Amino acid sequence: TFYKQLKIENVKPNRLKLKIDFDKEVLSSNKPLQGSLDVKWLHGAPAKNLKADIQVKFRPNNSGFKNYKNYVFSDPTKEFTSEETTVFEGKTNDEGLATINTNLKVEKNAPGMLTASFLVRAFENGGDFSIDAFSKPYAPYESFVGLKSPNPQAYGSFFTDETQTFDVATVDKDGNPVKRDSLEVKLYKIEWRWWWSSSYDNLSSYISSKYHLPYKSFTIKTDVNGKASFKVNIPDDDRGRYLIRIFDPKSGHATGRTAYFYKNWWHIPTGDKDAAKMLVFSADKEQYNVGETAKITFPSGNEGRALISIENGTEVLQQQWVATKKGETQVDIPISKEMAPNVFVNISLLQPHVITAKDNTLPIRLYGVIPLNVENPNTRLNPQLKMPDVLRPEQEFEVSISEKNNKAMTYTIAIVDEGLLDLTRFQTPNVWDEFYKRQALGVKTWDIYDDVIGAYSGSIDQVFAIGGDGSAAAGKNKKANRFKPVVKYLGPFHLNAGDTQVHKVKLPNYIGAVRTMVVAGNNTTEAYGSTDKSVHVKKPLMVVASLPRKLSPGEKVTLPVTVFAMESKVKNVSVSLKLSDGIKVLGEQTQSLTFAKPDEQMLFFDLDVTKDNSIQTVEVIAKGNGENASYKVEMDVFNPNPYTSKYHTITLEPKATQTISFETFGVPGTNKAQIEFSTLPPMNFTGRLNYLIRYPHGCVEQTTSSVFPQLFLMEIFDLPYDKKQEVQKNIEKGIQRLAQFQNPSGGLGYWMGETSVSDWGTSYAGHFMLEAEKQGYVLPVMFKTNWLRYQQK
Repeated sequence: TFYKQLKIENVKPNRLKLKIDFDKEVLSSNKPLQGSLDVKWLHGAPAKNLKADIQVKFRPNNSGFKNYKNYVFSDPTKEFTSEETTVFEGKTNDEGLATINTNLKVEKNAPGMLTASFLVRAFENGGDFSIDAFSKPYAPYESFVGLKSPNPQAYGSFFTDETQTFDVATVDKDGNPVKRDSLEVKLYKIEWRWWWSSSYDNLSSYISSKYHLPYKSFTIKTDVNGKASFKVNIPDDDRGRYLIRIFDPKSGHATGRTAYFYKNWWHIPTGDKDAAKMLVFSADKEQYNVGETAKITFPSGNEGRALISIENGTEVLQQQWVATKKGETQVDIPISKEMAPNVFVNISLLQPHVITAKDNTLPIRLYGVIPLNVENPNTRLNPQLKMPDVLRPEQEFEVSISEKNNKAMTYTIAIVDEGLLDLTRFQTPNVWDEFYKRQALGVKTWDIYDDVIGAYSGSIDQVFAIGGDGSAAAGKNKKANRFKPVVKYLGPFHLNAGDTQVHKVKLPNYIGAVRTMVVAGNNTTEAYGSTDKSVHVKKPLMVVASLPRKLSPGEKVTLPVTVFAMESKVKNVSVSLKLSDGIKVLGEQTQSLTFAKPDEQMLFFDLDVTKDNSIQTVEVIAKGNGENASYKVEMDVFNPNPYTSKYHTITLEPKATQTISFETFGVPGTNKAQIEFSTLPPMNFTGRLNYLIRYPHGCVEQTTSSVFPQLFLMEIFDLPYDKKQEVQKNIEKGIQRLAQFQNPSGGLGYWMGETSVSDWGTSYAGHFMLEAEKQGYVLPVMFKTNWLRYQQK
């Protein structure tokens, strides 16, 4: 089984292509932010003279540096927050380019490396805009100091009366080692508070608060490799919680951690024998292909034996015993296809008991694990994609698919608007990397060498924690469809070995750019591959327009229209509007433009919204020199004001007549009047009925409350046919909606998607469902069975 999260939301695709380049991959505080912004229309034309802005917000980056695993480069005594700031605001030139030159500064409370999150916006002259979001590492300090702790006991704690060695590293912003001569190491004893430990460890006030006690301070220096170490031994009389902090006065950066030191009640300290437990060995390469031989070398004596175990994420693939040689032993391991994508070489080296019994500082068993990355070239597919470099909307084109090495494969084709893909910087799926990503070691190893009399071995689970994949260890109303996405998904198709297949495709009335993505696989050989191609979609004459998402009756709006003449033959263009019956043009419905050269121009139409509560359409039609183009957009027109009702109560005596003075109010076309007769005291049944039918809320209790009374309305009122139909639809929708609250247990969550069950909501909604079933409504399959099962528990 597997799971995949899918994001579902309303989005508007970009119409502009935003490309931003900075001079440096890692941004820093001591150098200005320099770069360039390149804005183009998706169809390739430069987006000239457009307003653009760039905003940035910083957040802590705790990922550290590449070659310093297990080092902490963050200062726990600093609390960092950041506001969004504007770092660029200006216009593009005639080529769609803009230059960025500014300084990025943050407050001095940065705990370490930061991540700068940029939001780039470019505004069309008509008011619409496109966005791009990305992140860059940002160095607020010239250099950074990191702390690596020894292997702790439970909950990250250490024993008192034992020497603990902490490693220190100093690096620049790119992770290169730097030498530092006077790092300040300080230990503070801090008061234990359980609420500090069970929530965020805010140490920002410890240095100046009554909850700390300066315990020890000294200086250390790192060598040319940026490395140093220091030792800490806390006497049992001083046991407690400590803050260990290392500060670099030259750069201003610090790092640290909190740790709890307590007495070791189980055995008398015997010194640090971790080095004796661990077997350090190596392979001749980091990456192997199937069919090659890996050469494993490890230090050894001439009277020992070694168990070589080859393991992957689920099983032991092979094992062998080898006799060791004095000084060094080499083992050859043939690489087979079962070892892809990676295996782990687990070596347990056994030394003769007669030797270890004489010297109890020598372990009877040493052990170690290293990974080997394995690639099987036969698991790679290389799909080939051929299609035109430029497409025209509403015109058929061919997509040709083959495999570079004439292999058979099954494939799919996805053609997607680049404006959609750019919203998240979506990359074409690399299926080979996904299926052959490094696996975590799934084999657990135990032995009984700890129980051999007079022998010392240590505990395996305290020495190594090797893994690959980190996740293996954790476990209403119809609305206007304003943007019809250009997404075409074709397949799956099967390609025979050596064949080429051709597919004919036609895009809708769209201009911009699309990416064609081919994803291929072969279940028999477990081979995978993918490829893509991005092309412009354009024609000699193009037009785009922008309108608000929603308008109200009586509002007036200006419609900006951008016309593109991409070829010199397009000289004179007429632009007209085709409108639905709820919108009128104020002024001329047709306008003209003249182009002296390929260019873009704008014109504007004033519109008046006349009709309420409907979906209105505006279609812009451009014609010129034998070329045609159109752009259609839908728009919601609604009145944002709430419904308003007025009630008049009149008592008629027998045989009496009264004349009612009546005036309408509200927006014409939405108002209506109803008269209600009753021999009972007035209850305003009509108003209450309308409220029930329009009840807006949506938790399990509110949904049930809105539809439960409607089951019995027809027993109280003589409803007209249209109202009966409306009530029936409401009840059916309510039944379907309530079914979506049900969990696998049979109970219902209070809100849709909640995993916890609301017992009250479950009983209330179930009661409604049973009553609805009595009246002939059909319940969703298994709803009643699962609901009863939950109630019986």
